[in-house]
Amino acid sequence: MKIRIVFDTGYELTVSLYDNDFVKRWCRLLDQEIRHGSLLQEDTFSGFIPESLAKERLRQSIVTVNNFLKREYIAIPSDKDYKQSEFYNLLHEKFEQLAGPDWDHPSRLMCIAPAEIKLAVRHINRYCHRLETRPYKVETQMRVEFDTTQRCLLEPDDYALFQPNRNPNVVLLDYSTLGKSLRECFQDGLTADYHHVKIQQHYCANFILRFEPEPYTTQGFIQWCHQQGINNIPSSELGHIQLGTIDQPDSYECVKKTATIQSITLE
Repeated sequence: MKIRIVFDTGYELTVSLYDNDFVKRWCRLLDQEIRHGSLLQEDTFSGFIPESLAKERLRQSIVTVNNFLKREYIAIPSDKDYKQSEFYNLLHEKFEQLAGPDWDHPSRLMCIAPAEIKLAVRHINRYCHRLETRPYKVETQMRVEFDTTQRCLLEPDDYALFQPNRNPNVVLLDYSTLGKSLRECFQDGLTADYHHVKIQQHYCANFILRFEPEPYTTQGFIQWCHQQGINNIPSSELGHIQLGTIDQPDSYECVKKTATIQSITLE
């Protein structure tokens, strides 16, 4: 089975999917999202935008939420804030208060607010993640994201599929949990006692097109865990579930020149 992605430039990227039970189950979720037309274009392409645009989108999302709540729930960030880890930690806390502790327990706001407010809340989280890794970098991967709450619990045997993978041109299951993984804490220079750590237990249709090798080594992460007093590292923290491979080895340079996805099909 393959995924075919057609971009606004006419460029077509194809993915050769693995033939196993998990990928078949995941494809059923992906097929639902394709049929519903729920692709989030801005989110999917947010890894390629310049820092100035990421800051402006974060600011606008905060303004939208503040206007809806009729108070300054989150202060508009200053240039100095973007250099402070405390600012991003506060944003994560505010996001969880706005969104709820997890997808199964949304806040009242996320149950009753108009769609544009829900999206603004999610974009606070999105651009917080984009900006908190310093120095700011254009990503060498694309997170294909859908506007969905459809999630499935990982089955016990699925955890064995999480493996370290630094290879280029691979397609990976995305982290679909509100909060931060231990690996993200390691990458962002946080400690393991960060109070929004969540171990992945669910999956959804979101996936990652990784074009270049991952810069972080598993050995470095394991050493960090041991320094943090974690010896029994959850298997889902040691890597990703690989869904398949990208067929075109030069796809990154072509995808960077695009602005929207025209279609995604399962073949």
